[in-house]
Amino acid sequence: MELVLQFLFVLSLISAAFQWSQHGKAGRLISTLIMALIVYLFYPWTLEQSREQFEIWMADYEIMQQLAVVLVIEALIFIGLDFALLKGSFGLPVAKYLKALALYPGIFWLVALLYLQMNWFYSFTGLEYETLAILFSIIIILVFSLLPFCLRALLPEPYLRFEVRYILNFGQIIGAIVITVLCHEIPYQSKYNSFELNTLLILLGTFITLFLLGFIGSRIAKHVKLKWKF
Repeated sequence: MELVLQFLFVLSLISAAFQWSQHGKAGRLISTLIMALIVYLFYPWTLEQSREQFEIWMADYEIMQQLAVVLVIEALIFIGLDFALLKGSFGLPVAKYLKALALYPGIFWLVALLYLQMNWFYSFTGLEYETLAILFSIIIILVFSLLPFCLRALLPEPYLRFEVRYILNFGQIIGAIVITVLCHEIPYQSKYNSFELNTLLILLGTFITLFLLGFIGSRIAKHVKLKWKF
């Protein structure tokens, strides 16, 4: 389970870096400073947690299933947003609320950073926790100031960065499905098999429903546009 979560943590941080790479220098700097400040303010709470507590959370199937649902919903939001912004990069009109929504960074990146902060505290025992928290925030500022800059240099075309993050979001959905599957224990004797597919079906049903609604909406919008054009 932890390996899957680590995979999702990496995806969320890379996805956030791709999103901030679309902003200007001032926007990237402000986003990075806000990120570092939030993580610093959370460090007292991180200290109250322990490795054992984290393992208890991973063993709580209900918490993990709720996390999987949140991951799917967040990924679907970003998929729709990236698709809309991808059209905008080719000169097609994009609704104003979607442009405003492009500023939303998600919430799972914060969980990833708090997980890294927890391991950071356990890795260095000779320094005060406040000093470690400040150093960790400085590292965040350096990394997330340079990483979006490197992504812009590696992929200068905005639409390519949208497409990459579009793919990362599908990876997040797959990770959420894996979490859902791992949250069920399958007994050895088939007559006591209590494996339920309800949660998995809800996730898949949510994905398919939103996909169909988006497809139907785009077809209706295209039909209305053609009708008024002629």
